[in-house]
Amino acid sequence: MGCSGFMPRPLRIENPNSVFHVFSRGNYRQPIFEDPQAAQVFLKLLEETIVRTDWHVYAYAVMPNHFHMVVRAPRTNLSRGMHLLLTSFALRFNGFRDEHGHVFQGRYQAKRTPTGFDISRVIDYVHLNHVRKGLLKVEELPFSKLSSISLLLNPTRRGVYRVHEGLNFIGYPDNSKGWQAYLEHIRGVFLKDTDSKLFDYEWDVAMKAEKILLDKNPQALARPSDLPYAEIMKLDEVYTEQVITRLMNEAGKNDTDLLRDQGAVQWKLELAEKILAKTTASIPYICSRLVIGSVSNFSKHLKKGSDTLEGA
Repeated sequence: MGCSGFMPRPLRIENPNSVFHVFSRGNYRQPIFEDPQAAQVFLKLLEETIVRTDWHVYAYAVMPNHFHMVVRAPRTNLSRGMHLLLTSFALRFNGFRDEHGHVFQGRYQAKRTPTGFDISRVIDYVHLNHVRKGLLKVEELPFSKLSSISLLLNPTRRGVYRVHEGLNFIGYPDNSKGWQAYLEHIRGVFLKDTDSKLFDYEWDVAMKAEKILLDKNPQALARPSDLPYAEIMKLDEVYTEQVITRLMNEAGKNDTDLLRDQGAVQWKLELAEKILAKTTASIPYICSRLVIGSVSNFSKHLKKGSDTLEGA
């Protein structure tokens, strides 16, 4: 993903430091997550996506017909990761029901948190979705796997999620006292803003203020540490190549071996599965990079039903 000509350096949609509120609804608002099995499959695929993308997911809420996440993508691969996640889930969802067609309603939404807006408020918003919709009470959130608060109060289950880092945005410690303080905090937020109208209003105010600032000076929010646009767009590609190089070294292989052992030989297939599990590399890219051959022939040799294969 290169760039031609001069590109400015203001805050961008694909900035490593941006935190996004990401959400997507079921097509025609169908209750895609009403089945607990579907919700758990989605969360499993989300975990696999986090491993592949290195997303920092601070909060999530899985609702009957949509989901919310608060996420930062240090490798600027939010779009690629969402494609992998939603496509993989759609294949699974339709496969369970022997159906075809779109599962989610159009393109997912990704709202970047405006400058000066407290990220903890976005996390609160996501965590309160079940409460505001009347599906759960605040005290029930720690016991629902559909809310990331259940991970906050159960550290051994956090895995790849960074829900505890959300506490840092408020200043609560990551211990039992801090967790209980956070529950009381969001209870207070709910009582003050039961329908999220205050949140929506203040978000819009912050967005408009940022737009005015950027209209006056497109580089007003740029920092000395910001990378050039072309380098930002290649962060994920560079990481993928680093992983491939490391895996080949671990296997005792090099580019000469790739050319000598052309085709879908066993060591390449094993290497390819590891690349798929650890990066956002596409199957066509892996076929070309490892000199495996045709995509169709490569796919036949991979594990059938592999989660990492779906959507790649």
